[in-house]
Amino acid sequence: MAKITIEIDNQKHTFEAPSEGLSLLEIANENGADIPYSCQSGVCCTCMGKIVSGTVDMDSNMALDDDEVEEGYVLLCQAHPTSEEVIITYED
Repeated sequence: MAKITIEIDNQKHTFEAPSEGLSLLEIANENGADIPYSCQSGVCCTCMGKIVSGTVDMDSNMALDDDEVEEGYVLLCQAHPTSEEVIITYED
């Protein structure tokens, strides 16, 4: 289990997430973070967040270019933690 913190709308939401199973988007929304999303298949970028700390793997990425990934952007609908702690900011 990883400790996940997502900052959205000037609020911090912290919860635990396994490295397999539900995406960070699904777990965040179940825990009251209210992350916007649309396709949930890695195509639209609606759920894009930026990693401030930690690491994740994405199941699929058909929306972000290599530069965005290098800058730390991830699609929460496809993301699963690979470190013990992950901090993500969401800019709408």
